[in-house]
Amino acid sequence: MKKSNIPIERYQALLLDFDGVLAESMSVKTEAFIQLFEPFGDKIVKKVVNHHIKHGGISRYEKIKYYYKQYLKTVLSDKDVDIIAQKFSDIVVSRVIESDWVKGAEEFLEKYHNNLDLFVISGTPQKEMDLIIKKRGMEKYFKGIYGTPDTKPVLAKRIINENKYNPDKVLYIGDCLSDYYDAQKANIPFLGRVPNGVNSIFPKEVSIITDFFELLK
Repeated sequence: MKKSNIPIERYQALLLDFDGVLAESMSVKTEAFIQLFEPFGDKIVKKVVNHHIKHGGISRYEKIKYYYKQYLKTVLSDKDVDIIAQKFSDIVVSRVIESDWVKGAEEFLEKYHNNLDLFVISGTPQKEMDLIIKKRGMEKYFKGIYGTPDTKPVLAKRIINENKYNPDKVLYIGDCLSDYYDAQKANIPFLGRVPNGVNSIFPKEVSIITDFFELLK
């Protein structure tokens, strides 16, 4: 595990995942998946939770299709996926809005938003992400808010191209392995966030922070 000593000022832009990076809302999403799959038994719930935690940045639509196909041997229609995804949204939105900040995140955004281009890049649907940011009063901090249906590598490359950034100077901060792999696909540097007391899931060479106060020192 490698603690970060990254000089933030060297970057042109930061791409920030939301759940587990800016807000302590990962458990909200986990609880929603548990609620949706409880009727299928504990074994299915365990598989769903394990996959969800390892692949936190992937769209819920993709996860729902995957879980039904792989664990329940059922291929869902797009309409059925939409219905289940709406149930998921009904469970999580208000709870995410009310979630605690990751320690230091608000102070970090306040310090850097006037001097550095900040973007949210999330696996949450676009309209839902916009609503959450608005309800939490976070709009002033970001140059752009990006959610699904586009994948994170696609979004990252779009941000880089539209703003003519040097990819080496765009830092992606995420909290799960899928974020790390997405940063690799976009050919940009990555910083992992691992909560205090939790074992890192990232390769040893990946720099990590436990909270944003470490970047404010």
